[in-house]
Amino acid sequence: MRRLAKEGQIQAVRHLAKDIVRMKDNQTKFIKLKAELRSLSAQMDSMAATAQLQKSMRSVSRTMGMVANQIKLPELQASLQKYAMESEKMEMKQDMINEAMDDVMEHDTDDEDELIQKVMDDVGLEWNEKLVDAPAKEKQQEEKEDEVDTDLQARLNNLKR
Repeated sequence: MRRLAKEGQIQAVRHLAKDIVRMKDNQTKFIKLKAELRSLSAQMDSMAATAQLQKSMRSVSRTMGMVANQIKLPELQASLQKYAMESEKMEMKQDMINEAMDDVMEHDTDDEDELIQKVMDDVGLEWNEKLVDAPAKEKQQEEKEDEVDTDLQARLNNLKR
């Protein structure tokens, strides 16, 4: 009896093993089917986009044909030439106006310097002397900064030792 029980168990195990193998095969087939469906879906989307593009291109080509029939090339060329001539005239006028404005607005710097000097004299300021001293002060500041830099460098060298 034991032997029959063992044979029954072995047959049950074989049957379960066959079921497991069939399930794994079905799972693999299902995964392949799913991939194929996704591929088909992508192809269908691509085909729909291509169809829409073709429809749009047909519409554009019809429109371009209608526009080409309504535009007369000689008239268009004449209009463009007229526009170019008017544009050149306008540019020349603008240049003349700019030159006239430059001539009107041109300053005499010597007269301005004399006027500034008179105003400074009236106020009591010495214009030229103050300007001469200005760069010297900047040089002194630069020398002080150089001294600070060398001092910091010396300290840094001492710390490294």
